[in-house]
Amino acid sequence: SNLDAKLRLYMRAELKSLQKVLGVTTVYVTHDQAEAMTMADRIAIMNLGELQQLDTPDNIYKRPANEFVAGFIGSPPMNLVDCTLAESSGGNVLDCGSFKFDITGDLKDIIASSKGSTDLIFGIRPERIEVSKSKQKGSKLEGEIYVVEPMGSEVIVDVKVGDTMLKCKMNEFSASPGDKVYLTILPEHVQIFDRKTGNNIFKK
Repeated sequence: SNLDAKLRLYMRAELKSLQKVLGVTTVYVTHDQAEAMTMADRIAIMNLGELQQLDTPDNIYKRPANEFVAGFIGSPPMNLVDCTLAESSGGNVLDCGSFKFDITGDLKDIIASSKGSTDLIFGIRPERIEVSKSKQKGSKLEGEIYVVEPMGSEVIVDVKVGDTMLKCKMNEFSASPGDKVYLTILPEHVQIFDRKTGNNIFKK
């Protein structure tokens, strides 16, 4: 923990290689999620002394057990927006206040089978949001650029949709604050959490 950032990257690989060669079960405690994700075969995520999820790095990232894990893992973390399951002329939608999201495919079946609360949380990873300056075929949301954060190999784009701020991660993108943009979010990349319990309904 006292090594400089560059040396820590090299030591991370060395430690993982050494552990595999020795074949020794190792418990590694860290607050650095990048270390946990890259070094572990299984990760145990704790919050206030309670185990939140014990799983592979891939499952923890793609199917977080609850709202805490979703907001803890990832840089930037998952976008989490309070929403309500509501009816519309075309069927059910997730009413997120600043925008509505149509429920289709597997997402529709999972929500229908959960028979839980209608008070939900809409979750989407920043890299799963496609941002474009022109309206695309799947673009359902319209917003404006709040700020663009260049990070060399990638760009973090903060988009304001009504009163909701969504962080998006792109490989390349150039825009100015106030520019109108369109967002594409595929239903298969959406996570839904029960607002009362915080649990991911996909994990039931």
